[in-house]
Amino acid sequence: MKIGQLVKAYTKKVFRYCDEGDHEELMRLMDAKYSKDTFGIHFPFCAEVETISPQQSMRYWREIHVVRGKTFRVCSQWYDPPTSKSRELFCRYLLSKGLADNEELSAMDSLPQPSRQLSNAEPSQRAARGRYRGNAIGNAQNLFVRNILSNIGRESFNENDWQAKAYFMNRCAYCGAETDLVIDHAIPINKAKLGEHRIGNLVPSCNECNSRKGNRDYGEYLSGDDEKRQTIESYMDSKNYVPLGDNDQVRMILDLAYAEVSALVDRYIVIINSLFPDDPTTQDTSVPD
Repeated sequence: MKIGQLVKAYTKKVFRYCDEGDHEELMRLMDAKYSKDTFGIHFPFCAEVETISPQQSMRYWREIHVVRGKTFRVCSQWYDPPTSKSRELFCRYLLSKGLADNEELSAMDSLPQPSRQLSNAEPSQRAARGRYRGNAIGNAQNLFVRNILSNIGRESFNENDWQAKAYFMNRCAYCGAETDLVIDHAIPINKAKLGEHRIGNLVPSCNECNSRKGNRDYGEYLSGDDEKRQTIESYMDSKNYVPLGDNDQVRMILDLAYAEVSALVDRYIVIINSLFPDDPTTQDTSVPD
């Protein structure tokens, strides 16, 4: 079970503890520094609904919780190891407050990860007929998602603004090599990782690390090298970049966008094929059984 699902599973217990036991804990959970020290997250564990700005809304899950007559939403910025120690810290918190025991947490950890599927997404019409070396729709879908993630927010910068090479002493952020460097997204821009094209997510990389890292995020690639991982995180902090993490709202929107691209392509294929109803090249040429 991912850390996001684990937090959601225990949110009601945490709020019940605040409501029935330690009333001051609720105030502490709304404090950014306390949440950073306790859980390793960059935002308060929870915030009153009315205090969440539109710009910060996607940093909190949509579910609303009522505690002591006030409405709250819980932070969605949780990351699994090796990118973060939030899982370890959250479990430690639950144990310290008597909200879970080790046996229960071990059982939760063994639960299977729920699959994400769009219930209304229909398979592409092209899936049934295939075409050797044809252009895969997935290329267009992935590019569309990358375009969305590359333009979230109002941040603007040019080549001269990108000072990451100087921050990393003109060395590869991953291996420290002094060589030709390219820009790498520490958190990949795709539907799985939800990286963004923001200056705080751009780090210098040698070609070898850029190739080997692939679609892994910096935490996965640097597993075991806490020093370099922390340097990248410090750089992100210096640029006020807070990763989206396992944000269900953003992921749901991207899932819809992904499906719409396929539907749009299918729509225009049908329109164009209707112009050539008697074109023999559009007929099924497969050999019957």
